[in-house]
This record gives sequence, C-alpha cells and structure tokens, in this order.
Amino acid sequence: MDEELVDEELVDELADENRTSADVDARRSAVLHGLLPIMRIADRPLRSTLTERMHHHACPGVGIAVMHDGRIDWADGFGRRHADRPDPVGPETVFMAASCSKPVTAMLVLQQVDRGVLDLDTDVNTYLRRWHVPPNEFTAEQPVTLRHLLSHTAGVTVNGFGATVNDGRPVADVFDLLAGRPPARNAPIVVDKPYDGTDRYSGGGYVIAQLVLEDVLDATFDRIADEHLLTPLGMTRSSFVHPLTPRLRDDVAAGHGDGGRPHPGDWMISSEMAAGGLFSTARDYATFLLACRDAWLGVPGAVLGRSLAQEMTTRHGHGVFGLGVKVMGDGSTARINHGGSNDGYQSETNLYLESGDGAVVLTNAVSGIYLFREILNGIADVYDWPAYMPAPKRLHTFTEADLQRYVGEYRIELGIELPLLRVWAEDGRLFNEIPGLRFGVQEVFCDTDGVLFNQTGPFETRTVDGPDGRVAALHVYEGDVEIIRATRVAAP
Repeated sequence: MDEELVDEELVDELADENRTSADVDARRSAVLHGLLPIMRIADRPLRSTLTERMHHHACPGVGIAVMHDGRIDWADGFGRRHADRPDPVGPETVFMAASCSKPVTAMLVLQQVDRGVLDLDTDVNTYLRRWHVPPNEFTAEQPVTLRHLLSHTAGVTVNGFGATVNDGRPVADVFDLLAGRPPARNAPIVVDKPYDGTDRYSGGGYVIAQLVLEDVLDATFDRIADEHLLTPLGMTRSSFVHPLTPRLRDDVAAGHGDGGRPHPGDWMISSEMAAGGLFSTARDYATFLLACRDAWLGVPGAVLGRSLAQEMTTRHGHGVFGLGVKVMGDGSTARINHGGSNDGYQSETNLYLESGDGAVVLTNAVSGIYLFREILNGIADVYDWPAYMPAPKRLHTFTEADLQRYVGEYRIELGIELPLLRVWAEDGRLFNEIPGLRFGVQEVFCDTDGVLFNQTGPFETRTVDGPDGRVAALHVYEGDVEIIRATRVAAP
C-alpha cells in the first residue's frame, strides 16, 4: 500500500513537471512567433516571427533570457555568431553587454558601501590615488560623490566611448580616457555643469567609479568583479577581462556594424571596463538581475543588504536613474532597466521588482537597437507585463501649418550630453535627428491626442507652445518619466 502511494506521488510530480515544461514551451513559442512593433499603430498588421525580424534588421544573432515569478523561465540563443559562418548562437554564447555593465559596477560599489569601505556621499577625491577629478567652480560648489556618479547627476562629461575593433590597433587605457588623449577618442572627463539634481548620462562618471574601486581595493576592476559578484553568483560565462579571456572565445558572438557587416577580429575590446566592458550571456545577466531583486526583497544571503538595494532601485534627484539602473514605474509596475549600445552590439534588460518578471535581450549588430525592442514587446505581450507598451496609436495627418509649428532647432537641457535636436519637414512628412546619437534620422508621427512618437523606442513627446503658436519646448517621456527636455533655439 505504501509503495502504491509513493508511486502515485511520483506520477503526480512527473505530471506537474510535464505540465510546467509544456507551459514554458508554449510561452517560448508564443514569443518567437509574436514580435510586436516598437510603437504599435492601430489597424496595422502587428505580429512577426523572430526569424523574419532578424532577417529584416540584418542582425545575425540574438541571446534571450526570460524571467517569470522570480526565476529564469527559459534562455536560448538564435541565429549565427558571425554573419559569414554557420556557427550557431546558443544559450552559452557570450555577447558584449556594453552599458549594461553599469548596473554591475553600481552593485560592486554598493557592496563596498555595505561593508563600510566606501561612502556614497563623500568627495571621491578622498578615495582616488592615481588621478583626481579636476577642480573648478562646479566641484567647489558640489564635490563629486559616488551617489552622483552612479545616478548620472554629477555633471560629468562624456556620454560614451564606444568599443575598439579587435584588429591590433592601440587600445586606450583608463588614464587615456580620463585625459582625453590618443588612442582615446573622447574629450577629457570633467565636471562642466552645476549640480541641480537632473541626470545627464555619463560613461565618464563610471570610469571614475572604476578608478575608486581599484584604488581603494588595490586590485584590477576585472578581479574585483570576479571575486565579489561574478563568481559568487555562478556567472561563469561572464567577464570584464580585455582582451576577451580565452575560456570565453570558444562561443562568442562577433560584433556587426551597419548592414550587418562583421567587424574585423570578431569580438571587440572596451577600454572603459566599468562603463561598458562586460561580456556575458543572457542567462548570466538574468541571474544578476534576479540577485538584485533578491537583495531588494531582503532575501538572506543576498549579494547586498536590503536598505542599499532599495536605494539602488529608487530614483535620485529629478531624473530617471537610481544607482546604476533606470527605475521605471511605481508599485506593481516598478521595474529596473538598462540598455547597452556600441558599434557591434546592442542590448536591453528589464525586471519587474514585485512580480519577478522580466527579460534580457543581447544582440550582435548595431541594428539590434530596433530588434531588441520588438522582442521585448513580444515578451511583454505574452507575459502580460504591466504598463510596458503604450497603447496602439491612431495617427493624425499633418497639415502644412502643423509641420511648421515643429520645425526648428532645440537645445537639449536634460537627459543627454549632446547639444541639439533638429526637426524639419520634407514632402509633407516630419523628421528629427539628434546629431551624434546612434538612432540617426527618424520620421516623426503624431497621434490624435497631439503626442509625437517615432519607431526608435516607447518614447512619447509632449509639446509646449510659445506665444507665437510655434512649439517652444519638447518633453520626451518613457512611461511617466521625462528622459529628454529641449527648448527652441531662437532664430538669429
């Protein structure tokens, strides 16, 4: 009788496992056959397959990990590691995560704050030994702190650095980046605006944070990351070592530029490890995000104490950033987010704090900047993510008078370091560009509520008119958070 009972229990457990596995397979299939446009437009066809959109965007490879109820639901790779070779992308394929490195760096800093080694509100020059933030009138008014660096509110320059093609050319070191000298391609890293609580994205600030960790712990950044985070979390397919460590070269996705053309030397090299140097898999990065959520929940043994984890996931100042992560939504819709962008790889990550649902999408082409959003929209639809996608838009047809209201140049005052946003009309259509931003020229559409949008992301632009009836200011939102503000430049 007991043996029969045990057998029945085993049968029930196996049935549950089979049902669960079937559910996961069904969700996975629904995602792969249900990609959605970046901004949906009412009455237009919506769904596409992953294969169709990879071909459309000339993006050879994609790594995807989906989280559900605080666990990894599934993780896999699709396509090819190199456009000209048959090697497939699999679940263990490594991609350059680019700026998705920044949340990892923030966690490393916060771990040292948790241990009393660092303080978020102390002048970073107190910790720096080999270089110091150049003093000026702005730093005299408000010294640069780790809190401000991690939340992009310090007024530090240099939005990003890009990656170096792995072709034998000289590679800048961290001091070349700080000084803005060759072979670095950036201007010197300085503070050039007063502290006002607004964020302005700065990879330069994360280079400073990297130097703080190295100087205080007397170790290289890659060793610090491995010892304090990557190894403890079992992220065995992740590394900040540059050039790429040999153990990961057996299954690495090559970077691809415009038109899906592979870069020489396959994988790329990053000088700014803390700001953009992480190589990882989608599964490994999802493991990191779930560890952040465990810390936020106060799970015993988490990689960070709960109090600091909640500071990490709370917006600072007047911007969109917590400490290392964007914080979108509130309550049940609150999620942490970060993307990564360089000349060979594009990526995007999201995790809802309450539900534990989210996803990581890594791509190996510049065009992945559009593909990953379509994939995430498909995931959001299948897994019913709250407040993620704007509702489908109903288009307003521009009149010539409409077009002329918008045309002009706008000075960017919040969000990014680049100075101008240009808007112009051509053949009855409206276009815009932020020179220097990877998106390039984009057509602008308007919905019947007067909200502007394009197909670069889930961004909605609300306008403020001046006394002459022309648009005087543009306020760009992602959800309910303002991410860019620009005001019209007066005509000479």
